[in-house]
Amino acid sequence: MDELRKEEEGIMREDRALKKIEREREKVARKIFWDKQRYIRNSIEYAAEERGHKVGFIEGCMAMQGEIACRMIDRGHNSEEIQAITGLSIGEIKKLRGLRTN
Repeated sequence: MDELRKEEEGIMREDRALKKIEREREKVARKIFWDKQRYIRNSIEYAAEERGHKVGFIEGCMAMQGEIACRMIDRGHNSEEIQAITGLSIGEIKKLRGLRTN
């Protein structure tokens, strides 16, 4: 009977040890999962921020091209010269000319 009780105590001890290992494994798995989620979120946010910077830069450049074109229009430059310097299309330059005369 003592032998059976000792064997049962050993089994219970091993069972507790296995449950502890399983809890630790689950804790590590959750940490890995949330770390991965944070990495993905940060990557998406970083990409969006970078895209925003690029879009803002492009919009700023386009505004600057328009400003340069307007100054050239005011100084009497023809559309071909304005296009060569600013890179704007002739249609865009015509629109700017229309805005400048109104």
